[in-house]
Amino acid sequence: MSSPYTLVTLLLIAASSSSGFSITGHRYERSLEEDEDWIRGKQEAANLSSTINEILAAYDPKLRPNAGGEPVEVTVEIKVVSFGELNEANMDYSMDIFFRQWWYDPRFKHNSSTPFNMAGDPSKLFWTPDTYFFNVKRIKYHYVTRENMRIMIHSTGKIYFSARITLTAQCDMDFQLYPMDTQHCPLIIESYAHTTDDVDYKWRKTEANRGKGIEIVSQEMAQFELAGIDTKLKDTKNSKGSFASLSVVFSFKRRLEYFISTVFSPGVTLVMLSWCCFWISRDAVPARASLGITTILTAIVLCGSVNETMPPVSYSKAQDYFLLVSFGFIFLSFLEFVVVLNTDPDPKWLRCFLTCLRLRSKKKERQPLKLMDAVHEKENSSSTEPDTELIDAEISHSPETGIPAATSHVGVCGHTLIRRVVVSNGDQGATVMLFDNTGAMRQGEIQVKPINKEPPKKRKRISTHWVDIISRIIFPATYITFLVLFWRKFVDQVSV
Repeated sequence: MSSPYTLVTLLLIAASSSSGFSITGHRYERSLEEDEDWIRGKQEAANLSSTINEILAAYDPKLRPNAGGEPVEVTVEIKVVSFGELNEANMDYSMDIFFRQWWYDPRFKHNSSTPFNMAGDPSKLFWTPDTYFFNVKRIKYHYVTRENMRIMIHSTGKIYFSARITLTAQCDMDFQLYPMDTQHCPLIIESYAHTTDDVDYKWRKTEANRGKGIEIVSQEMAQFELAGIDTKLKDTKNSKGSFASLSVVFSFKRRLEYFISTVFSPGVTLVMLSWCCFWISRDAVPARASLGITTILTAIVLCGSVNETMPPVSYSKAQDYFLLVSFGFIFLSFLEFVVVLNTDPDPKWLRCFLTCLRLRSKKKERQPLKLMDAVHEKENSSSTEPDTELIDAEISHSPETGIPAATSHVGVCGHTLIRRVVVSNGDQGATVMLFDNTGAMRQGEIQVKPINKEPPKKRKRISTHWVDIISRIIFPATYITFLVLFWRKFVDQVSV
């Protein structure tokens, strides 16, 4: 039932569109000026196409513009869409670009105000510069959905040719500062067959490319950042003549964050882990041995893994210096444990050295007592108990013979002297104050020696080896010094 109504609706829509009415019922009217412009543009396009066809019919693509006269000046601009990968093993880099060229060909002069624009390969139609990339390994022109090429021919004979290219270029890299290096990768442009007498090149400098001839759309890369661009213009000479050459050098600075987390941090952690042996008892042989061997093997694996993607160069890189020195510290930590196991933890020379230090400190602290000070110290003492330290006393010299105090307190050799005041010590004896029964003070020289000698005590076994104690200081201090010098040497060279 609804099919007749649908058919009528479609007929009304078709009639309104053919008669200048829109669906809403309003008439769309083209102005007279728009009709004239449209007719004029269509006529100019037809005339331009006819003119170009006439030119191409008599055109000889084998001859350059101004053949036999002044050289063709080709202006070049590169628009970098994106950078690809920098391959250290192959020493190359890749990028996707729009390669643009401008030159004049008087044979294409015409009177049309509109430039001729087309998409296609112009080398099949007329003369184009034989520009090539000197250090390119691989190159690819894009043909999806058709040739990614553009041709514009102006009325003055100026020709614009643009093509989208993906290329891989050779880059001689220096890895002495790796991974804190900056690689300078060139792209060299020359004419393959024409010398400077026929074709000359120059960079097109505009505000968009900052006067360098290179416009960057995206400079994001995984491990690098674009540090700078330098363009040059020079002539290269060989046996065939002098050829105009353009070169651009891209400076790529490597990002260091990735290597800090994958190389430097694990290396420092392994070195610090090997120092834990210094705080483990020398008796725990299995613990210290397993820890030392584990850190050594892990360091070997780390050194091998970080160099897998690098070419086998004949010189050492900054990363190699860091890993080798770190491995050396780990290995020396293991050798330190071997020294600890095979040496005396408390050698005689160490005891003598410590004894000398103690005696020197005591000698500085001890001051001789004056005679009257010693007497006053004894008289003012509130303690009435005799001295508890017993000594054998033997009179070697006495200014007065037959002193009662001396005979009663000392008597013959071997008796105990229970009351005395030591005034000063000597190598062979001590000056003491003797007191008789009446409390009178007497002075005499006696030889003293302990009588309550105890048997020599056995030396306690020292659990911490003196080598471990020294290593706790020397190893961290030396490694920190190395890290500071390493950073100053290599990182400062990068910033220069």
